[in-house]
Amino acid sequence: MENRGEGLMLGTGLWQGAAILTLANFLNKVLSFVYRILVIRLIGPESMGLYEMVFPFYTFVLVVATAGLPLALAKIVAERAARGEWGLVRNVFHLSLFFLVFSGLVFTAILYFGAPLLGRLFADERVYPVFMVMMLALPLVCTCSAFRGYFQGLKLMGPLALAQVIEQVTRVSSGLGLALHLLPRGIEWGAAGLAWGMVLGEAVGLIISLLIFRQASPYYLAGEGQPIVLKDFLTLARLAVPATLARAATGLTLTLEAILIPHRLQLWGASLREATALYGQYSGIALTLVYLPMTITVAIAMAMVPGMAEAQALENYSLLQRRSFQALKVTVLSGLPFAMFFLFLATEISDIIFKAPEAGAPLKILAWGCLFLYLQQTTSGILQGLGAMKINLYTTLVDGAADLVVIYFLTPLWGIKGAAWGINLGAFLSTSLNLLAICRLIHLRFNFLDLFGRPCLAALVMGVSIKLLQRSAWSIGWRELVGLLLIASITYIVALLLTRTISLRSLALWKRI
Repeated sequence: MENRGEGLMLGTGLWQGAAILTLANFLNKVLSFVYRILVIRLIGPESMGLYEMVFPFYTFVLVVATAGLPLALAKIVAERAARGEWGLVRNVFHLSLFFLVFSGLVFTAILYFGAPLLGRLFADERVYPVFMVMMLALPLVCTCSAFRGYFQGLKLMGPLALAQVIEQVTRVSSGLGLALHLLPRGIEWGAAGLAWGMVLGEAVGLIISLLIFRQASPYYLAGEGQPIVLKDFLTLARLAVPATLARAATGLTLTLEAILIPHRLQLWGASLREATALYGQYSGIALTLVYLPMTITVAIAMAMVPGMAEAQALENYSLLQRRSFQALKVTVLSGLPFAMFFLFLATEISDIIFKAPEAGAPLKILAWGCLFLYLQQTTSGILQGLGAMKINLYTTLVDGAADLVVIYFLTPLWGIKGAAWGINLGAFLSTSLNLLAICRLIHLRFNFLDLFGRPCLAALVMGVSIKLLQRSAWSIGWRELVGLLLIASITYIVALLLTRTISLRSLALWKRI
């Protein structure tokens, strides 16, 4: 019997939840952005490079340790909650929590005893202190991920967003303080300080998650308790295994990039230190800027998992189509202006913000493919909400293979620009395949002109305005850059209205949200 949960309402609506997560992601990105600026200026790109070399490997291990369960948990919780099956919601949460706590402890032990051997995989042996500190975060993150998957499935986006912001504040403040404190002992210890900040942030995030879980106890206590059966495990495994492989493939790709790019840059002619610094500029500056608009797409992807799962559980295909198209359109409209900024102002942005104009070279290349990176995030969220984890796995493998092949062959010829083109090609192929799969699964049909044509025309008008403003300015500093970005953004919105890509009514709707 599930009647004890009949009066419960799920959390925020789809777009309200996406808006809340976008705001939280924006605050986190701003904090992270300022953090990286201060780290690069106060500690140096070399320390950032050491940290960035280890972080992809840590991400890969984390993906394997969590085994895709948070994502599978979110989808199953959303489906069962939509049908009022609260006892089954509790079952799947118990099973996920037990597995994730156990997995986090096991993988931490493996990394501890295997650290001397694993440290040899990296091009720079100074990563060892960073590696040893980062592994301490694993059990914390694994445990916390069970609660976050549960909250996501219930669409409790407000508390989830608050926890993310508090965690980031802790990570940034403690990481910078510890890095400055340890820096006199050496570059590698400064990087280890950054890693300690991450560990403390995760610890605070876990504490906040436990407090949220206590406040959300009516959801947990709803419904009659039922024994955990084999079917619960198989349901989780069916979704979690391909999700794990997809995330593991992404993590492995990032790890191989971190190892491969410095080595291939040395074949291009850079020394070890120069290659480390170039990789720090590419990963710590150019990619950081390109990932900034993902405050929106990450929020959309997170909201789409329970949103699509809910509509699918209710067999409402018109709602599936409408939500998918809305998500794609918001992604395109929000991503294009950033592509224009990075294309025409790459050097100026890198110089003014990071005092590293050299990072403008890879940033300008990435600008050509960043829209596909944003759409890749959104389309993956849609597929995950539909339970199409295998399709997402296949497209992820295509992305990683294309990325690594291009990096291997073009980086020795074009330097760090070759690595940037690898990212672009992989994102384009993956996004194209994702879109085709979505259209097939939910019979989605859309007007290409409405989704891409008119927004691209508005972005072109915006790009022209940027070039004209650049020519009229003798030099570009902070004030000029902010003014230029503001005027270009207004031009873009006006162009969207004139091309009837958006209407005043839609703007009023988003204001209410």
